[in-house]
Amino acid sequence: MMTERPQQRTLFDVGNVYRLQLDPASFHAQLAQAAPRLFRDQDFAALYHQDRGRPSVPPSQLALLTLLQHHAGCSDQEAVERSGYDLRWAAVLGRAGGAPLCAKSTLQLFRSQLVIHEAARKIFTASIAEARQAGLLKRQALRIALDTKPIVGRGAVQDTYNLLATGIGKLIRALAAVADQTPAEWGRQQDLGRYFAPSLKGSAELDWSDPEARQRFLAEIVADARRLLRLAGAAASADPCEKIRPAAQLLEALLLQDVVEQPAPVSPAPAPGEPPEPPSAQLKQGTSRDRMPSASDPEQRHGRKSQSQRFNGHKARVAADTESQIILEVEVLPGNAGDAEGALQQVERVEENSGQAVAETIGDCAFGSGQTRQQFAEAERELVAQAPQEGKNGGRFPKSLFMIDLEQGRVTCPAGEVSEKFTRGRDGGQLFHFGQRCQGCRLRAQCTRAKQGRQIRVHPQERLLRAARARQQTPQGRAQLRRRVVVEHCLARLGQLGIGQARYRGRRQTLFQLLMAATVANLRWTWNWQAKRAGAGDEAVK
Repeated sequence: MMTERPQQRTLFDVGNVYRLQLDPASFHAQLAQAAPRLFRDQDFAALYHQDRGRPSVPPSQLALLTLLQHHAGCSDQEAVERSGYDLRWAAVLGRAGGAPLCAKSTLQLFRSQLVIHEAARKIFTASIAEARQAGLLKRQALRIALDTKPIVGRGAVQDTYNLLATGIGKLIRALAAVADQTPAEWGRQQDLGRYFAPSLKGSAELDWSDPEARQRFLAEIVADARRLLRLAGAAASADPCEKIRPAAQLLEALLLQDVVEQPAPVSPAPAPGEPPEPPSAQLKQGTSRDRMPSASDPEQRHGRKSQSQRFNGHKARVAADTESQIILEVEVLPGNAGDAEGALQQVERVEENSGQAVAETIGDCAFGSGQTRQQFAEAERELVAQAPQEGKNGGRFPKSLFMIDLEQGRVTCPAGEVSEKFTRGRDGGQLFHFGQRCQGCRLRAQCTRAKQGRQIRVHPQERLLRAARARQQTPQGRAQLRRRVVVEHCLARLGQLGIGQARYRGRRQTLFQLLMAATVANLRWTWNWQAKRAGAGDEAVK
């Protein structure tokens, strides 16, 4: 049952009995002053039953405590302790010092409710409303910039041997819970006790320089995993809470992504007391695009921010207003997702969060592909992004020297030869062939060494890409692209609040972290802007 925050402060609330002088420029002083208008208890009423249960801690205070925690970057236990023994926190919460606001489990339960019901956006949108009320975010059509930042995942990254061992351990725990046994007891009964070692690979007595020994060891692990999956299939019907199914699916996925299995060769039956020969197994060559590097956080993915920067985790994408530098929307993508994946949907969410139309979206080269431009064009939205550069053709005539007539469907080469012959690709693009026209051409050596003559590929979105390349060569186009630097500043502020490392496992939980960090960043930016403007006004009066 939800309890609302009392409107009248008590005698011993911080600041009543004796004066507490907070630094006016500090986050604590700014948040304490704005707290009464930022959050109302009714904003979170949907998370509580109106009649049943014990009286709760006022959710507006829990929301403030959550912001204080993410500003400080501290643990749940430390946040609870600070709520009672740090007078700055007590001043923000509007209560007396000396006793914590709540138990640690209460804070954790409030956070889980925010994540499950996607109510964290109520806290985030309050920061946008604060920026608008302050006058920083103008009521006009928005120009926003998009960019991404890697988030290193919280789950442990393991090699295939330990990854399979962790998956086996998770399934053992699920099966043991259904059998009402301890995992260690159930595992010993099934001769699977070795999977409870801190590291299966580290505890194995194996000559790791021997390829055959490694392959036999892998085959044993795979045989154990398959036997365990058969046991899981038989026990699934006795699992009303369905704990077994997700653990079995995880182990199956780990096997499929990393291991190539082959059935055991046909041979005479083993002698009595001897185990049958296990099927052979070997590691797959290369890394699949959607590989899970962590069993403790299966949503992590191998990611790449650039050719040299790799990471394991997720990817934060931020949309910021280029004029006010207020963050208007955030999203957490898989680590292996493209930067522009779902960008149009994020622009639509910007309009939902702000209640204002987006007139222009700016991005870097990752947002400049023809497919992304086509999506924005079909939605009648303006996208400004650096178009990918055309290939230089090894120092020979580049594609830019060829005249492409999209209306007539023909291409003219630098020597004046015209080709109307093309083949159409699966993506809708066209590949024009000059063929015999290149024979005996005086410029052939400067154009191509291909025996079949020069070929020119016309992109499916060639018209949009050509227009973008032409615009970015103009002073106005270059000025538009430079406005994107604002979102880089926003990402830097989020980095200072710990967004480079996930606090929780899973993308939904990491999105919660990102929303809280963006809220703190917005509030700080808004209140500091107000303070500067007030200071400038005071100087003008003097």
